[in-house]
Amino acid sequence: QRREPRADETPRSLEDEDRPLYETSIRSVAVVDELLSMTPPSDQKYQYLLLLRHQIEVDERQMQEAQKVIAEYDEAYNKLTAPANRIATFMGEIDGEDVVQIALGDTEFISNVDPKYDRKENPLEPGDRVRVNEAYAVVKGMGPHPSGPLVKIAEILDEGRLRVSMDSQGMNSRIVSRSKKLEVLPLKVGDEVRMDPSFKLALEHFGAKENREYFLEEIKPIPWEKVGGQDEVISVIRDAIELPLVYPELYERFGKRPMKGILLYGPPGCGKTLIGKATAYNLTREYNERTGENVKEYFMYINGPKILNMWLGESERQVREIFATAREKAKEGYLVFIFIDEAESILRTRNSGRFTNISN
Repeated sequence: QRREPRADETPRSLEDEDRPLYETSIRSVAVVDELLSMTPPSDQKYQYLLLLRHQIEVDERQMQEAQKVIAEYDEAYNKLTAPANRIATFMGEIDGEDVVQIALGDTEFISNVDPKYDRKENPLEPGDRVRVNEAYAVVKGMGPHPSGPLVKIAEILDEGRLRVSMDSQGMNSRIVSRSKKLEVLPLKVGDEVRMDPSFKLALEHFGAKENREYFLEEIKPIPWEKVGGQDEVISVIRDAIELPLVYPELYERFGKRPMKGILLYGPPGCGKTLIGKATAYNLTREYNERTGENVKEYFMYINGPKILNMWLGESERQVREIFATAREKAKEGYLVFIFIDEAESILRTRNSGRFTNISN
């Protein structure tokens, strides 16, 4: 309750220690306006009051501008001195709980989500990047990462999992999960997938690129009649390869096993490659006439010396890739022929090679 001063008591000034007695919420301009209303314009104090009012308005504007600058400075200072947000990978939501699972490197966390972040308007998908604060709470979504390491699929597992090779030789592997985008795609062994930075989710699919050095898509019509001077070789090929392919029931009846392949040898230019292409063309034509199907040949021309590599396990990897490609094309309905030129470079006996230097 405010105390009224006595008649004999000297009024206190604003400089007194008991300042709260005189503090009000009235603006200084309003007080001057009140004094102006009580002072006639003819009074010489009237002009001083007008000058005082003008100066008070100038001071208030300068004060407001200074407060605005200070507020901007405080905001900039708080931003510059605030701890940096970490970037994690969103793994998914926890069923029945209002928390999410995130991964930061090899470490996983069960984190809360900032209530200010609207997940309905900006939904999060597994594999998206998220910003987390010091408490590892998700404060903002950043979408999927635009880059990441590429790895090859070594095996397709159940429950949307993949076994991927960490190196070109396939010696080191890791089990990862698919993102929702990849759950509906028909992935194949040998395809490449892009991983997220935490190396836990496969985000993007890249089909295996067919090496043009491995095959020739089109085989020109080369009937046996166009291969001259090789009647004996043609007869052996037809007996060893064509008959088991066209008449498999006869071989099953008599318990005969067809040959797995034929070795053609001779000096350069004697027609080995021509015979290989003619074999692919004629066997495919005979097979289609016999079965009534419309199967196309897939002639894989392998240059043996190009497979050799100084790096340990690289040559073996390329051989596995060649036969994996052949099996995939056979599943697609092609009649696959593997022709290895200069086969002595890779089919030599152990320790008989000219080059023994191996780098790991």
